[in-house]
Amino acid sequence: MKIDVKHTAELSRITLTPEELEKFTPQMETILESVSVLKDVNTDGVQPMKAHVKFNELREDVPQESLTQEEVLRNAKHKESGFVKVYGKVFGAIEES
Repeated sequence: MKIDVKHTAELSRITLTPEELEKFTPQMETILESVSVLKDVNTDGVQPMKAHVKFNELREDVPQESLTQEEVLRNAKHKESGFVKVYGKVFGAIEES
């Protein structure tokens, strides 16, 4: 999928050098190709989201201790290079057993 990164950057008021355009254009095309598979997902029978969270209903954002990387990876079925590896038909991969 082709994208005019220069035009998109201008609309976003972002200045990109020719080198950045050369670097980012294929990256953006790859991202858009990956997301384009969503066009083929059958959403028949899927109800639109009706409940929205109102900003005055959000909890206060209070910093607290989180899980360590080791704790997170301990529960992950698939791991790679210290990260959780995610499989799924949205990304076109078949889950390994």
